[in-house]
Amino acid sequence: MSKPTIRTVLLFFSLIIIGISCKEDKKDAAPANASKNTGPLSVEGYLVTPQALSSNIEVPGSLLPFEETEIRSEISGRIVGLNLKEGTFVTKGTLLVKLFDDDLQAQLRKLQVQLQIAQKTAERQKELLKINGISQQEYDLSELQVNNLKADIELVRVSISKTEVKAPFNGRLGLKNISLGAYISPTNLLANISQVNQLKLQFTVPEKYGSLVKNGAQVKFQLDGSNSIYRATVSAIESNVEENTRSLAVRAVVQASDRFLVPGAFAKVKWFSANRIMPSLFLTNL
Repeated sequence: MSKPTIRTVLLFFSLIIIGISCKEDKKDAAPANASKNTGPLSVEGYLVTPQALSSNIEVPGSLLPFEETEIRSEISGRIVGLNLKEGTFVTKGTLLVKLFDDDLQAQLRKLQVQLQIAQKTAERQKELLKINGISQQEYDLSELQVNNLKADIELVRVSISKTEVKAPFNGRLGLKNISLGAYISPTNLLANISQVNQLKLQFTVPEKYGSLVKNGAQVKFQLDGSNSIYRATVSAIESNVEENTRSLAVRAVVQASDRFLVPGAFAKVKWFSANRIMPSLFLTNL
């Protein structure tokens, strides 16, 4: 085949390829042109605006007496007086139990007589010392005897005071565990006393919220059987996180008085963390 013929064939195929390419470009351009004729597009976007947020935490809790203790005797003895009326309110210092102390009272009277004799002896020796009738050492011994007897009397009085079991604070007595005439020792539980005119609320918060709990923070809680919402103020926070539950114990002082507020009651505690300004996303049409 001659060179002019080859060139003619190549030119022919080139024209065919160019023609096919132009047709495909027209097909691709058609939808684009069509879309321009449909009007403006609807675009959806996100608008970021600030909003105040707060963390709401609901945890179980329990009501506790503001103060509670077991009433026990410091010494052993037989009960000769019993003023433990179950469920009654008593004031601080009220005599609850009296133990037998006749032997101690007799010992006290004996020491008081000995003290009177020793004091009179010391007074006479003091007058003799002024006229050099006795030595200074003899007078000092008489004064020492007086002071020794005073110390013994004070010791007996302390022992007598231990025969009286008194209320440590204002509160309500629980059930008594002893009777009149019984012989008791410090190991015997006489009764419990609880300060229930003011209560404490104890609850736990997850470890991740521990840094947000502050003294003086306000919490709300509800009790089963009551529709009322009560308030309490955080008064103490445990220094360590409970290893098993990974939670932090918190105590708050209840600021209310109600017949539903009794020690041991189950409470649903709603705790609100401090408000923080956080960005929020809202879907909107632009």
